[in-house]
Amino acid sequence: MVASYFKQAKPKSKVLILDGNPDITSKKALFMRAWDTHYKGMIEYRPNAVLKEVAGNTAKLEFEDVKADVLNVVPPQRAGDLARSAGLLNMNNLWAGVDWLTMESTAVPGIHVLGDSTFSAPAMPKSGHMANQHAKVAAAAIINLFRGEAVNTSPVVMNTCYSFVTATDVVHVASVHQYVAEEKTFKTVAGSGGVSAGANRLEGRYALSWADNIWNDMLA
Repeated sequence: MVASYFKQAKPKSKVLILDGNPDITSKKALFMRAWDTHYKGMIEYRPNAVLKEVAGNTAKLEFEDVKADVLNVVPPQRAGDLARSAGLLNMNNLWAGVDWLTMESTAVPGIHVLGDSTFSAPAMPKSGHMANQHAKVAAAAIINLFRGEAVNTSPVVMNTCYSFVTATDVVHVASVHQYVAEEKTFKTVAGSGGVSAGANRLEGRYALSWADNIWNDMLA
């Protein structure tokens, strides 16, 4: 979307993506197609670009320094300081392990953890939609626990993640996850979900409707 703005207002600008990962981790083909179709020569992606330090407007990498007018630095990811100070980060000292039937912490009883702070189940994305689903599993389980009733032993959660690649065109990835009792975790349902065939305006309308619906679900 930064490139979309530059294309209209500052067409000589360039977006340089310095990624510490070895490759694009989500919707790779769709993003690369959008870059080539709409922003050819404007977006450059560099994998294995591990950031060591930021000095002013210079990103110091392992083998080179990159100077930019604007730097948007995304630090290595972990659960937030609140989760850390509460003693919840029992998975690699980065994430909170949970009982997926209740979303209760496996480190501190009585605390339920949602969303990005959790140590993800296999192939489970860290997304707003998934955090919303976690909250529903937790809320239903907490109510049952207060009532002295058994919690749902086979919850199902789903995910849809939309990405705007222009002001109107959108791509998505979706999945469904079923709790597997034998493994005590969620696993992706075979054949569920999938990704867009390509960016299009219809999905742009779907994305805005999704946003309205999830905000209303959480905040209304």
